[in-house]
Amino acid sequence: MHQQAKNAQKLFYVFVFIYGLFANPSESITPEVEQLIRSWSPLIWLHSEERFLPSTVEFFLPEVTIQDEQSILVQDYVTPETLIGGENSSVLHMQTREPLDCPACYNLDVFFGQSINNGSVPVYTIYREYDDAFNTLDVSYFAFYPYNRGKDACVGVPVNGSCVGAEKNLGNHVGDWEHNALRFRNGQPYIFHLNVHSFGSYYLWNESTNNFHFFLGEEVRTAVDQDNEPVEIEERYEPKYPPTVELIGTHPVVYSANGSHGLWGSPGMAWTTWDNLIIIPWLPSNTSYEGNLNWLNFLGDWGNSAEGCEYEIVTGECELGSGPSGPRSKVDFPDPQPKTSFSLNF
Repeated sequence: MHQQAKNAQKLFYVFVFIYGLFANPSESITPEVEQLIRSWSPLIWLHSEERFLPSTVEFFLPEVTIQDEQSILVQDYVTPETLIGGENSSVLHMQTREPLDCPACYNLDVFFGQSINNGSVPVYTIYREYDDAFNTLDVSYFAFYPYNRGKDACVGVPVNGSCVGAEKNLGNHVGDWEHNALRFRNGQPYIFHLNVHSFGSYYLWNESTNNFHFFLGEEVRTAVDQDNEPVEIEERYEPKYPPTVELIGTHPVVYSANGSHGLWGSPGMAWTTWDNLIIIPWLPSNTSYEGNLNWLNFLGDWGNSAEGCEYEIVTGECELGSGPSGPRSKVDFPDPQPKTSFSLNF
């Protein structure tokens, strides 16, 4: 079974490359498509003890500047309309105006986000239509959090469930984009992607049981070598993905991990995302968004540069990791085949 999953994953990335040569996304939204997007937006259960809430982009950007790889100021007083973008922005990162007291400290008010009551925080929803044999529609639902809280880890010697030596809080980072995605075929759900940071899992729609069933999961574990290059290590992290993703009505129900916000399919505060969706058409990478969507053109890291990396060579994590990339860097599904093909490959 493990080998089958690995083979399926390899085929997935082959499809991403090949079918991308033929896809032709359409440019306008219809009432039917908008209804699908809203009807199937997720219900996100935030943890009952969650302190680091989501926010709007407008809430976060005034608290950061843009810096280059040498931490030289490139842009000050950032707004969604003025944030630098384009290919050259891929080497830049955001940096909080006020310094952190320590790499694992969260002493800035902006980190605690905004209340989700009354639809006050939007979910940024990017949709893409294809002119293929199945009238494919891909929808990605993005939530932004100003801060991701990491986990305590033993950097000493674990003995019988205890840690002999030091413990450190690792994996924190400023800025956190979490999302899930849904592919429709002929107006019906087909496959659901549950994103958990840099990995995730895929669930196929089962009409007879009215839920999504686990299809393929990713297992990821990397560290860095002495040249600061990522390498696989023997102790791989194998997430235990839930077997199904259930619905309330037509809304997939997902659960956000406390502090780190990774989206899992197995509650707390109910975030009814359909109360505030900002619906955004997909654009190819050589086309820029404008106006209050200009911020989508920023291709750098949405958070501070990494600090406190003394244990990274062992754990693969810093106390403060670098910020995540933004929505335009995410690819959840391979592009469908051209209209002349009726292959069932997703």
